[in-house]
Amino acid sequence: MSIDNLDQQEMASLEAQAKEMASLLDAHAERLSMRTLKQLENGRMRAVKAHTQYSGASVNTDGTISHLSAWVDHHRLAFIGLVALTVVLSYLATQTFSSNETSDAFLLSADLPPEAFVDRGFEPSLNRRENI
Repeated sequence: MSIDNLDQQEMASLEAQAKEMASLLDAHAERLSMRTLKQLENGRMRAVKAHTQYSGASVNTDGTISHLSAWVDHHRLAFIGLVALTVVLSYLATQTFSSNETSDAFLLSADLPPEAFVDRGFEPSLNRRENI
């Protein structure tokens, strides 16, 4: 026999034992008195209250315990949110930084021919005041 077969057989026997225990618990739970059920409910409520005070978790209306970071468990949703946020922020950054076309420096440099930047006499002629 291979190791996988042994693991499967062990899992099958554990599952059978768990089902047997569950059926025994169900059978005995039906015979509990109301006093015992109320004590179990009160004990559960005390345990949940103690746990929430210790861990800072809150209790949902269905009795499950949730933490402030429970959304992290939904990793696909968190990943999609991060991707969407990245797309929106990159679009906004692109729009913000592409406004160079309308700035004064762009307009002034667009009117000058490329030869003006290499001509050494061009800048002094701009700085010279002419009487008009």
